[in-house]
Amino acid sequence: MSIKILTILTLLASTLSAFSQEKMVSVNGVNYHVLTSSLEQRKLRQPVLVFENGMGMGFGNWDTITDSLAKNAPVFLYDRQGVEKSDKVFQMPTPQKIAANLKSLLQELKVEPPYILVGHSMGGVYARAFAGYYPDAIAGLVFVDPADFTETKADWNQIFRTIGVSEKRIEEMLINRLYTPSKADSSHYASWSEGQVLTDLRKTDFAELSSLPIPQVPILFFVGGKLEVPKERRSKEYDHERFFEEKNSSNMLRWRRFIHSSSKGGALIYLSNSGHFVHRDDAAMVIGNIRMMINALEK
Repeated sequence: MSIKILTILTLLASTLSAFSQEKMVSVNGVNYHVLTSSLEQRKLRQPVLVFENGMGMGFGNWDTITDSLAKNAPVFLYDRQGVEKSDKVFQMPTPQKIAANLKSLLQELKVEPPYILVGHSMGGVYARAFAGYYPDAIAGLVFVDPADFTETKADWNQIFRTIGVSEKRIEEMLINRLYTPSKADSSHYASWSEGQVLTDLRKTDFAELSSLPIPQVPILFFVGGKLEVPKERRSKEYDHERFFEEKNSSNMLRWRRFIHSSSKGGALIYLSNSGHFVHRDDAAMVIGNIRMMINALEK
């Protein structure tokens, strides 16, 4: 066989192993923008990587890692209601509602469990919710610099006490963060409404999520250690760098406890040169660790 023919066959095999389909899928009268990859080659009971995007973001934000991962496992991506091509729905995207929507989407496409959920930022909150409402469907959990769904108001206030902010100012900042009304933004409803849902969850110390079971599966957390707030936008009232360090330390302490709550264990990976978009700043590290999870689950 000539080198030219061998090269063509190799490229063809690579293409077939990660065959992608992009389409609109209707569930309960709402059209969702969906992308799947490698589902046609799925083995029996092989976990599917299911991605939850960051706040108001489309699934294209995952493009640094999904093509590579599709060579190891089937991939399912979608845009939540109101994001990019998905229909706009003027309903609050609560964790329970988003979990139910995702379950219906997967059922409509006959993408059966088990799933490895991968959530970035607000997508981490939604991944935690889905895992809690449908724990038997989960094979693994991957949180990429998630919004902290383990945080309480007391945790948040303690960060500022540690860096020397007065009690009066702490109370003022808490009121501004959680109890100052925000005018609805119909033109950017998806990101606005998801932000409101996050605020409401923070008011209750994430009571809805903390009441849900944690699946006994491997858990990964990726944490970005680089402060990305430009110097001109940093607080003039307190040391913003120290605030960021204390917040990360506080988050990671609770995330380690979350990992330990699973009998299957996991890992917390701190990447000092990555910002909030860890999967874009250090795609190789994210891909490598998710691959290790996939390989371990297949043994």
